[in-house]
Amino acid sequence: MRLLMSVFAIGVLVTARHSTSEPAGACVAVEGQLDPRAPGFIIEYKTGTDPLATTAMLSAKYFFSAKHLYTAPPEFAADLSAAAVKGLQCEPAVKLIEHDAIGSVA
Repeated sequence: MRLLMSVFAIGVLVTARHSTSEPAGACVAVEGQLDPRAPGFIIEYKTGTDPLATTAMLSAKYFFSAKHLYTAPPEFAADLSAAAVKGLQCEPAVKLIEHDAIGSVA
C-alpha cells in the first residue's frame, strides 16, 4: 500500500511540474484597432521561440508572407487574411497579435 501511495505521489508531482499556467486551447485576442493606412498585423512570439523557423512554418500553414521579421523581441509583421488571424490566435507560440499602426514624431 505504501508503495502504491508513493507511486501515486510521484505521478502527481510530475504532472504538476509539466502543467502550464495557461489552459489548454487558450487563444489570444487581437489588440488595437484597424487603421486603413496600416492594414497589417504585428505578431509577437513567446520568449524562447525561434522567430525564423516558427514564422516559416506558420507562413506555410496559413498562406502569408512576413513583411518584417524581428528577433528581439521575437515577432513579425504581415498582412493577414481573416482565416490566418483566426488560426494564429490559437498557435501555442503566439503571445500577442495587434493591428499595425502609423506612428508620428512630434
